[in-house]
Amino acid sequence: MNFLSELWRRLRQRLHRKQWEDDLAEEMRLHLDLRAAENAGDAGQARRRFGNLSLLREESRETWGWRFWDTLGQDIRYGVRTLLTHPGFAVAAVLSLALGIGANTAIFSILNAVMLRSLPVEDPHQLVQLKVGKSPSFTNPIWEQVRDHQQAFSGVLAYGSNRFDLSDGGETHLAQGIWVSGDFFRVLGVPALRGRVINRDDDLRGGGHSGPVAVISYGFWQANFGGDPNILGKTVRLDRHPFVIVGVSPPWFKGLDVDQPFDVAVPIGCEPIIHTDLSALNQRSWWWLRIIGRLTPGETVPQAQARMNSIAHEINRATVPLNWNSAERLGYTKRSFTAISYATGFSRTGAQYKTALFTLMAVVVLVLLIACANIANLLLARAAARQREIAVRLAIGAARLRVIRQLLTESLLLAFTGAIAGFLFSIWGSRLLVHFLSTARYQVQLDFSPDIRVFAFTAALTILTGIFFGLAPAFRATNFGPNQILKEQARGTLTGGGRFTLGKALVTGQVALSLVLLVGAGLFAGTFRNLLTIDTGFNRHNVLLVRTNLPAAHIQKPLRLPLFDKILSALRGLHGVRSAASSRRTPISNTFWNQTTRPEGYQPKPVEDDTLVYLNGVSPGYLRTMETPLLMGRDFSDRDNLAAPKVMIVSEYTARYFWGVANPIGKTIVTESPDGDTSYQVIGVARNAKYGDLNEPALKTAYVSWLQNADPSPQLNYELRTSGPVETAIPAVRAAIAAVSTDASLEFSSFETQVDDSLLQPRLVALLSSFFGLLALALAMVGLYGVISYAAAKRRGEIGIRMALGAGRRSVVWLVLRDVFLMLTVGTVLGIGASLAAGRLVSSLLFGVPPKDPFILALAALVLGAAATVAGYLPARRASRMDPMAALREE
Repeated sequence: MNFLSELWRRLRQRLHRKQWEDDLAEEMRLHLDLRAAENAGDAGQARRRFGNLSLLREESRETWGWRFWDTLGQDIRYGVRTLLTHPGFAVAAVLSLALGIGANTAIFSILNAVMLRSLPVEDPHQLVQLKVGKSPSFTNPIWEQVRDHQQAFSGVLAYGSNRFDLSDGGETHLAQGIWVSGDFFRVLGVPALRGRVINRDDDLRGGGHSGPVAVISYGFWQANFGGDPNILGKTVRLDRHPFVIVGVSPPWFKGLDVDQPFDVAVPIGCEPIIHTDLSALNQRSWWWLRIIGRLTPGETVPQAQARMNSIAHEINRATVPLNWNSAERLGYTKRSFTAISYATGFSRTGAQYKTALFTLMAVVVLVLLIACANIANLLLARAAARQREIAVRLAIGAARLRVIRQLLTESLLLAFTGAIAGFLFSIWGSRLLVHFLSTARYQVQLDFSPDIRVFAFTAALTILTGIFFGLAPAFRATNFGPNQILKEQARGTLTGGGRFTLGKALVTGQVALSLVLLVGAGLFAGTFRNLLTIDTGFNRHNVLLVRTNLPAAHIQKPLRLPLFDKILSALRGLHGVRSAASSRRTPISNTFWNQTTRPEGYQPKPVEDDTLVYLNGVSPGYLRTMETPLLMGRDFSDRDNLAAPKVMIVSEYTARYFWGVANPIGKTIVTESPDGDTSYQVIGVARNAKYGDLNEPALKTAYVSWLQNADPSPQLNYELRTSGPVETAIPAVRAAIAAVSTDASLEFSSFETQVDDSLLQPRLVALLSSFFGLLALALAMVGLYGVISYAAAKRRGEIGIRMALGAGRRSVVWLVLRDVFLMLTVGTVLGIGASLAAGRLVSSLLFGVPPKDPFILALAALVLGAAATVAGYLPARRASRMDPMAALREE
């Protein structure tokens, strides 16, 4: 009955098509008559003819439009019924597409959130960021010069990030803060939800006329004050200093850092209130502010940049750092501004993981292509099984394009069903990826609410995917003579011995793409392995980090060193603490302290940063606590204090760089600073240790004695090597420090976690590339298995004859495997070439692994070859075990 109803529907469509052809013929005839009447000069007849022609065209368009949507609905209904009759094929195809489309949408959602989504402010495309070279940061003196002298923008603002402690002692409770200029909210066009925003009167040095004020975010208001309607006028304590809350920002505004929403905004002029010891407002070498301008109406970015560069020389002369040497100052005065669009704000995630995200995007696109090739092969097999159905349609008059449209409709149905499932998967996947990118100290918070770009990307990807895997099978399925098909199938034979050549080509492409992904997974896994096993110069395990911060206003500088030393003595006496030390900074913390130096007897080279040394102030016992070996000389001692000559311990690389094979002990190194030069005597050489990052190149590093610091900061880090898990020591450490000082703010973390957090990017790339590489390999092997199985089934008669004539099982297996090895060889050659080209593009993500590593290339090819051999051997073995007589009877 289904066949008869389908036949009747096709006949009816044929009649409709005949009527449409008659309408077109009538329109052409009327058009010719109209031309003849116009040439004869009969205007009335021409108008009548033209009216008839217009009426016919209108009726034809209405009829054609009705028929198009009617037949489209029929195609969709028939496609749904067809897919439901083959649920196994439909489920496999939808799951493959859901994974491929979902992974692409998840990565694109992150890229959209950090790079494409416009800021929720007034006319964000008019915002422009100033840079000098590639640096987006400026000192406060530069900002004040720009603010007071620029005429390129209708308004300018500056802001910088900071973390404020909300506690009054003990363990810290941190809030994300931003320093903002007085025109910050006005230039952005952001009003206050309650109260008012910060203005110019608030941004005066030392605080405005109203004293220290703050604007809190909507989220902070809800979380910390319960949405108190009487919030205005209340205070929030930031680093133990009270700030009056004058406003609450609207819920849709979370700052200009899109992945780090702010909690509290305070004026830049209030910075000396927080940092009472040393304010950044007058520092010409502290780069902590970003400068944003709003274009005047009709102004372009290049014009604004030209206007800024017209005053760049005067700004540079007025703000040149005092502690730079003459060559550096000369270069500074010649710097120029660069202006770029700031419509999307700033994203630390985008800046740090941009290359990794684009690499992962390329990986999931390749996985989707492999999945599409698999589905195309399945559709080719289904089309071969539906040859009789298609032949009947063509025989009763269906146009080839009409049948192709029907088959494409089925493909697009699969694609859209997979896209719906993939979109739901992407919502979960994007949040999972962001979770992997977050650390205990830096929680990435992105807005993943779908917008027009995400929907457009998913829709475009879905349509392209459906056409990609459906078009070729559709054309193949209709590229034959229906009479021949019906005759051959009536005899029980199958046509098109070579019709599956396209399927073999698709599998060859899958093999090549799979090899590219396997090589990429090998390179990234090798990078991650190298970073895990690299000689860091210290032992990261069982080290507890305690960051302490004393209230600078309460504890004066002369009292800090004795207090810090007393805390260190208390920590060394704790049960379970093997050794303890203090330091100005901890390794792999992405913080830096460097100074230009003059090493004794060293002739500087004309190379940038030739004499730049990265320093760290440490207490006696630091090297022992971090288990960094001392190779020569002695360690710091309690006698290396303010009354003793200044001493320094250099790294092995530093000693070799400055003095070669000569003995560095007793040499002097002079550090340059605005407050005067300081001379240090080298007393020891320590093993090389990583400073800021694990994958950094060799740096010239040195240690100075913290006890010789005449101007100690209120912040200090303690490193405690414990005999057990570091978490078990935290209560005792907290109590010991409280017994010495109840004012100290404390922040606890594990040094091992800090080092592991620095490996987020290589770990994520290695994990995901390995997963998708193995997934691509599995998909390619499934495709290979399907093609070989189909080819062996079509050659049952030939194989039966060969076996009847005496061919052995081994020869039959080899007969089938020849196609496997041919596809494998061609795919491997293509894949190696593509891998070599792709390796250069991701070289910046690699560490200790060359992009053309022959071992990884060979290993990937070996894994691929083994998997392909297994996938091809199974159908070959099954073909060799067939009964030849049964195969001949089928023929």
